Order: sequence, then C-alpha cells, then structure tokens
Amino acid sequence: MRNLSELNINEGGRPVPRPAPNQPVVAAFESHFGLKLPSAYSALLQHANGGHPELDSFKPIGTPGAATWSVNRFYHLDDERTSPSNLWSTTENWQRILGKSALPFASDAGGNQFFLDLGANPPTVKGCLHDERFRVVDLAPSFEAFIDNLEIDPDMI
Repeated sequence: MRNLSELNINEGGRPVPRPAPNQPVVAAFESHFGLKLPSAYSALLQHANGGHPELDSFKPIGTPGAATWSVNRFYHLDDERTSPSNLWSTTENWQRILGKSALPFASDAGGNQFFLDLGANPPTVKGCLHDERFRVVDLAPSFEAFIDNLEIDPDMI
C-alpha cells in the first residue's frame, strides 16, 4: 500500500485535528459490531482519523470507460457515537442495508457508500449506490488496492 501521507487527508485544507483512535475505542467498536478492522484500514485510521483526501478519485475495477468516482470523506472513529461522519453511526445505519459483514469507511459527495466486505477473503472494497436502489458494485480487490488507485481529480486541477 502506498505511503498514506501521499493522500494529504485534511479537513478544510488543514491537518485532521482528531487523534488516532485508541485501543479501547477500537476494541469496543469491534466487539459491538462483531468485526475485526483489517490492518490496512487500521493504518489509515492511525494516520488520519477521518477527513478528505486530496488524492480522492478512482475508476472502479473491470469497468473500462467508466466515470471517475471520488471519495468525499473517510469516516473517523472515536468515543462520540452519533456524528454522521463517525464509524459508529455509519456502520449502525448501513449494516441494515449492506449486511453484518459490511464496514463502511467513506462516502462520496452524494452519500453513496464505500465499504469493506469483510465476508470476502481478503476483504474487498465495494460501493453502494443509494440512488440506484442500493445497487452494490465492486470497486477494488482489497483496501490496499483501493488506496493505491486514488488519484487527484482531473477536473479539480
């Protein structure tokens, strides 16, 4: 997986102010949802606990000529469980639609979800298009591949 500092994850152009989630918070989250955070995703949370990546655009796998998608925000993890950009509330809400093995980790500007399918081995990255009757599409064969494929949005240069 690429060096995470290349993503330049920020909030309003400034470094993300939230500290990395501590072990008790991670353990409580994993226990509550019956999930184990993959190490590559944990590394992202340790590097930047939520925020907007400057390298935010990608093309889904196996879709030549497809439109570019963009990550608006990575979710954060801390003790506060009700914020709409927190993993607690996001996972609670989206698992009802995506299933118990889904771990939403980011969204686009329209509210479509990017999530890890922890039922796959290794976990794969998928997208849920809420305005297309919650259609699920494959985005990357792993979280590492997803991160490696992020680029600067060509429309924002």
